[in-house]
Amino acid sequence: MTLSIETATTDTGVVTVELSGEVDYATAPQIRETITNALEAGGATAIRVDVAKVTVLDSTGIGTIVVAYRIAREMGVALAVVNPNRFITRLFTVVGAEELLEEPTETFSGKEPSAAG
Repeated sequence: MTLSIETATTDTGVVTVELSGEVDYATAPQIRETITNALEAGGATAIRVDVAKVTVLDSTGIGTIVVAYRIAREMGVALAVVNPNRFITRLFTVVGAEELLEEPTETFSGKEPSAAG
């Protein structure tokens, strides 16, 4: 399977980049180009990278999203990864990039859950 990317922008400037398929060394340039275009077009207030339909995610894909996050932040645009499954959540946690997840989870953070007693 290859990668399919769909984008949508709300009236408030929130850009959703929906990824479907394999996010790896071969498809990472497409993601970089899509996010770069959204940032260069101006008017983006936030970028949401929707990974609900991602079937493969390698280190190059994660690296591409991390770099996009840093560039967007420098431009004053929030970027978050949304709808990750447990595997993708684990990957982002293991590589130390959990802050990119819209709703960071303690599931794999290595933190002990709060317990009384």
